[in-house]
Amino acid sequence: MDPRAAVGDLLWSGMVYGFKGVRYLVSAGYRRRVHAFWRLHPERRAGGIRRMIWGAVLDVSIIVCVALAFASHK
Repeated sequence: MDPRAAVGDLLWSGMVYGFKGVRYLVSAGYRRRVHAFWRLHPERRAGGIRRMIWGAVLDVSIIVCVALAFASHK
């Protein structure tokens, strides 16, 4: 596998988990579905929570970097 593709896949999955984390915070229906999934698969709960948190940090840092790039360009 190409190392650049592996890094891209890592970034993309982190961003997706960040979006899932935000959706988890704002949507009660999504939270119910996630909790039902975690009841069926308790071993995946800790990893899912960690990925959502780190994904949200990644998303925010990307947004901040893009905003700073636009602000410094003007």
